[in-house]
Amino acid sequence: MKRHKGKLTHVDYMLVVAIVALLVYGLLMLYSATFYVGTSFWRQQLVWVSLGGIALVIMIMIPYPVWQKLALPMMLVTLVLLLMVLLLGEQVLGAQRSLLGASVQPGVLARLVAVIYIAAWLSSKGEQLNQVRYGLIPFAVIIGVVAGLVALQPDLSTALLLSATGLMMFFFAGGDPIQIFLSIVTGGSAFGFLAWQLPHARSRLVSYVASLQDPTQMPYHVRRAILAIGEGGVFGVGIGSGRLKAGYLPFPHTDSIFAVVGEEAGLLGVFLLLALFIMFAYRGYRITLETPDPFGSLVAFGVTTMILSEAMLNVMVMVGLIPFTGTALPFFSYGGSEMMVTMAGVGLLLGVSRGRPKGNWDEVLDRWWGDWRARLSRLGRRAGFASH
Repeated sequence: MKRHKGKLTHVDYMLVVAIVALLVYGLLMLYSATFYVGTSFWRQQLVWVSLGGIALVIMIMIPYPVWQKLALPMMLVTLVLLLMVLLLGEQVLGAQRSLLGASVQPGVLARLVAVIYIAAWLSSKGEQLNQVRYGLIPFAVIIGVVAGLVALQPDLSTALLLSATGLMMFFFAGGDPIQIFLSIVTGGSAFGFLAWQLPHARSRLVSYVASLQDPTQMPYHVRRAILAIGEGGVFGVGIGSGRLKAGYLPFPHTDSIFAVVGEEAGLLGVFLLLALFIMFAYRGYRITLETPDPFGSLVAFGVTTMILSEAMLNVMVMVGLIPFTGTALPFFSYGGSEMMVTMAGVGLLLGVSRGRPKGNWDEVLDRWWGDWRARLSRLGRRAGFASH
């Protein structure tokens, strides 16, 4: 994509087409998965898509270097939210998600904020990235703190996705493969130990291992998802004509919506879904490679990987390839936090596709950041004088 100094290019239109197609397909399948109990789910999802669309436009309009300046404050606020939900929240569906009467998923927000913060951190390291004390150790601390707080809610699937996205960003930035391998071994061992300590996670692991030897031992949820997909055959039973979503398939509007697609749209519908995500991946990673700015390139890579990894995890769970996790399918599953963060991330990706603003914007950002740090410094000096 050709860049012009002092000007912004247009957003990636093919990426926009892929996103619109995913949203339309997702809304269609969500309506089909829930209409038999009324239209409240679908109407609420329309609200979330609309609000997400506003977030997307805002993220496009704000020059993406702004987020590099705000990465540290955003991460600090996110850590505070994670601590508040962990300490003061109430359990919803087995995890700490309710705070002050509102159901929130701070782990979902943490994934996007972590992408921005890690991109800012990695782009500042340069050749020091491969030095253990400047690269691997600080990176492990960053990932460990954020993913650890998410895992303690407990939300192991989101913690896993956050860690995997961070590691792939570290590799893309030029991290030492040996250090990454050691990180995977160490982090995987810690994650497995934590999962084994949680009764629900341990039972899922035991069921998965048992199913490898005897398919009839598959977890209830996965067994019914596979049956629903099998019922669809090549062409499906028809949109809206699926029977298994009505009381037989658990959570057809969230975790299991991929199984609804398989039953009603068949193998062709599944291929269409996968093709749209492949198109999204192609455009997202193309933006990554065409962006000369290190921060912008890392953000594009991180956002694309964040969304794709979640989609892949949901699909792999629904076909029984990995142990069950309660993971949403981006653009398809019902949920406000998920949709808002996904759309904001896509807006950031589209903002990167426009190109890095030159000249005045860089001067404004540098001046604003310098003034902000100067104000903090003056406040610190006043506090110091007052203490004497």
